Amino acid sequence: MHRVATIPDEESLPMTVKLRKGAAAIACLGIVLVSAAGCSAGPLAAASASLDQPVFDPTAEVIAVRRGPLRQTLLLSGELRSVGGADIVVPDSPQRDPVIRWMAEEGTHVEPGDRMVELDTSEIATQLDERQIGLEEAINELNNRAAEIVGEIAQMGFEVEQARINLRKAEIDASVPEDLQSQREYQEFQLALEQAQNDLVKIENEFTALVEGSEAELDVLRIDVQIQEREVEEVRRALETMVLRAPRPGIAVAADNRREGRKFQVGDSTWDGAEIMLIPDLSLMVVDTLMSDVDDGKVTPGMRVLCTLDAYPERQIPGYVRTVTPVAQWLNMRSEQRYFRIIVDLEATDAEIMRPGMSVKVEVVTAARDDELLVPRGALEFGPEEVFAVLENGERRRIELGSCSAHECAVVSGLSQGARVRVRQ
Repeated sequence: MHRVATIPDEESLPMTVKLRKGAAAIACLGIVLVSAAGCSAGPLAAASASLDQPVFDPTAEVIAVRRGPLRQTLLLSGELRSVGGADIVVPDSPQRDPVIRWMAEEGTHVEPGDRMVELDTSEIATQLDERQIGLEEAINELNNRAAEIVGEIAQMGFEVEQARINLRKAEIDASVPEDLQSQREYQEFQLALEQAQNDLVKIENEFTALVEGSEAELDVLRIDVQIQEREVEEVRRALETMVLRAPRPGIAVAADNRREGRKFQVGDSTWDGAEIMLIPDLSLMVVDTLMSDVDDGKVTPGMRVLCTLDAYPERQIPGYVRTVTPVAQWLNMRSEQRYFRIIVDLEATDAEIMRPGMSVKVEVVTAARDDELLVPRGALEFGPEEVFAVLENGERRRIELGSCSAHECAVVSGLSQGARVRVRQ
């Protein structure tokens, strides 16, 4: 949209502006008179002819319009990532969001068993103390109840033995012939025998119930002790697992902290299963890159790419797009821009110079045409609705363009092959 400047009328101008305007008009009149006097010395025809000649940029390069292939590309930034290797992750533990207390320096060579990460264990140590106190209390309760049961069983065992003695005495009394004693004595001895038998049966049943019940009660207490022992052992193992060690030899590399949008570092909070560090397999790598959601649909799996290592700009490695996430996502909780994650497979990996985390420029070929009439972008002038090419003689010729790459555009009409255009520096 063009802005149209409005010129105020003469009466609406302030007095100071009117005075300045009048002075400027007088000065311009003087300049015109002086110029006219100077020009009277030379031929007017030469002056008018010079106005018709185009003004050339002496630094502009002249290039001929040519036919050739056109490659439309999309430039992305990513980083190298190892396909294989070992991940150092936070184990399941009773501690919520453990904090990183120490990490091996990135790039350090580690051997199996070497420390790579130490997590804060203050909360687990407190839990271990509580579990040990609970275990001691359970053991004491078991021992005390076992001692009480031993006394109860001994007491009832004595009562059983006493009942047996009473039964034997009653049996002796009841065995006296009826004709050797009175009828009343005989009946009393028989009743005493029956009572002694009943008492013995009752006390033996009570003794059996006490033994069985006591054993079941002790089993419950023993199970409680076993549970407490298991919990103590679990906390001890969790305490030991807070020191994460290298499972294989290699180079230590810090993993990405998705919450913070950077690599993990000492002092960060973690979570169960979080990958804090890794030991990459340097024999096979891919490029992990991001594409803004505004470019949705421009990149699809199978497209050819050319990757350039920022640390080694002379080294270019071809590859192809393996996957593109179907939905754009935020990088982290603070991000307002959404991105598609793209994985690029490389045709070659150089373990001598390539390391995970190295930044890589990824040039994705989004479209390719083998035969197009091409004009450099530097030879074009873009108007609001029209496009012009600057010819060698300075003529601005209106043209129609097709697709464009970063440096060239396809010409649909307005230019022919071999036409010479001026390219701005």
